[in-house]
Amino acid sequence: MQPTERSTAGDGTTSAPSRRTLALLGILLLAYLLPVGARPFAVPDEGRYAEVAREMLRTGDLVTPRLDGVPFLDKPPLFYWLETASFAAFGVHAWSARLVTALLGVLGCALVLAAGTRLYGRRAGELAAIALAATPLWLGGSQYVNHDLAVATWISAALLCFAVGDREEGPGRRRWVLAGYGAMGLALLTKGLIGLVLPLGALGLWILATRRWQTLRRAHLLAGLALTLAIAVPWHVVAQRANPELLHYLFVVQHFQRFTASGFNNQVGPLFYPAVLAAGLLPWTALLPGAIARAWRAWRADRESGRTDLLLLLWPLVVVVFFSIPRSKIVGYVLPAVPPLALLVGRHLAAALEERAPLRGPLAAAAALMAVLAAGVVGAPLSGRVPGLSGGAAAAALATGIALLLAAGAVLVARRRASPRLAVGALAAFTALLAAGALPVLPSVMQDSSDPLARRLRPLLREGDRVACWERYVYDLPLHLDRTEPLLVATRWDDPEIPRRDNWKRELWLGREWEGRGREWLVLPEQLAATCGASGARCFVVARRRDVDGARAAMPLELLAEANGLALLATPAALTA
Repeated sequence: MQPTERSTAGDGTTSAPSRRTLALLGILLLAYLLPVGARPFAVPDEGRYAEVAREMLRTGDLVTPRLDGVPFLDKPPLFYWLETASFAAFGVHAWSARLVTALLGVLGCALVLAAGTRLYGRRAGELAAIALAATPLWLGGSQYVNHDLAVATWISAALLCFAVGDREEGPGRRRWVLAGYGAMGLALLTKGLIGLVLPLGALGLWILATRRWQTLRRAHLLAGLALTLAIAVPWHVVAQRANPELLHYLFVVQHFQRFTASGFNNQVGPLFYPAVLAAGLLPWTALLPGAIARAWRAWRADRESGRTDLLLLLWPLVVVVFFSIPRSKIVGYVLPAVPPLALLVGRHLAAALEERAPLRGPLAAAAALMAVLAAGVVGAPLSGRVPGLSGGAAAAALATGIALLLAAGAVLVARRRASPRLAVGALAAFTALLAAGALPVLPSVMQDSSDPLARRLRPLLREGDRVACWERYVYDLPLHLDRTEPLLVATRWDDPEIPRRDNWKRELWLGREWEGRGREWLVLPEQLAATCGASGARCFVVARRRDVDGARAAMPLELLAEANGLALLATPAALTA
């Protein structure tokens, strides 16, 4: 960190938040909350994790996460607890489920703003928060119900607290460092050991590279790790007593075997995450080379004042390398690498404003990128290649494409005038406009929601009716119906290949094995036929269209409705009663 660059804030201070800062946070909060209810649940992920929280709310059991009534021990419970609180306050809806991730996304922006202000000045902090908020990867994670953005927020909080604490003296240092350990405890309670491995790995490599061994003496290791464990361990102890298989499955299977084995989904090559970051950080990607080079020069010029810059360089590197080792890769895993890169971009832009340095090359590249994407956004609805695209969605896409072209023009104007301030506004507008056009389009291309069938089914249901899934668990159906009893799910649970595959059957089969009473509703096809064929039984069955013939061959069923590749069927008793 260069002392001269710390004073590049708008007013050169790091004091209490200004009206501008508070206004910025208010705008970010509004921007992140507005889209949360714009589309139905995406399956399987959003349906799966939101349903676990709904079952916590329904049963009052906050210890054992459950999916369709059986234990689901893939993740620790903090994210589910937050989702459960949102459901309790606002009801079970897609928007109340996404409220949690949206607020965590804004929290991440606020953390970057606060840390950037203390490390590099107010202007750098504000620009970094804008860059993070207007990054498609971070914004997209905030609109998706799963653990990835939550754990990224806590990991980022931990490392930012350590970075700020490293610059403090006296009691302030201890408070910041202990806050970092507390954030690690929350990360551990959100998604397991990566909540410790990633921040400690980045810090360890940083200490090794800087050779500042005194940092270890000032790290409050004993008190800090005690705080981390005090946050995370109690649930593990209580949950292990309730579920004797928990610790082995959570740590051995979900951590070590998933990291080293090859039997899981989404197997891609080692360049996957660099490509994800390059695309997911658009349009700021064009500024990253300059931002990284500036940080590297600061570290090389003065290894004492530039040590924070080195931490911000090592942090995303550790994340990318760590998650590139296993064959199984998922986009959201790389989210912890985004905040430090946004902070580097913000610091770079702030310095450019101070120096009045031209950014013509990167701005021209960003403008060209916007023009290409605008052409794609406009061309998709015109070509008719997007199935099911409604007229309103097509109009939104066209309007967004035009807006993107205007944003690209603004960037080119900023390039000609050498105005980074105008460029920042245009680049941030790019993400907002892209999201505004994408959100109306998503429901048209998401052909997997059971919401249309649930709307048809809800008014027909009575007390004692049975709702079943045939040969496929429909993850979002329980959320839309919000019933108290689990769904009946009929498939060949005696298939010996189930435990060898990474799919929905394995998720429920494990819970069925751990807790035998799950066999009452996770049934074989012939058992469902007997249940639905019982005298006077009212039974409704949801199946994929391709499985309808098999279901009707096993029991008498009539077709009620079809939507999104799913069919709703009913027994004769349900039709006549």
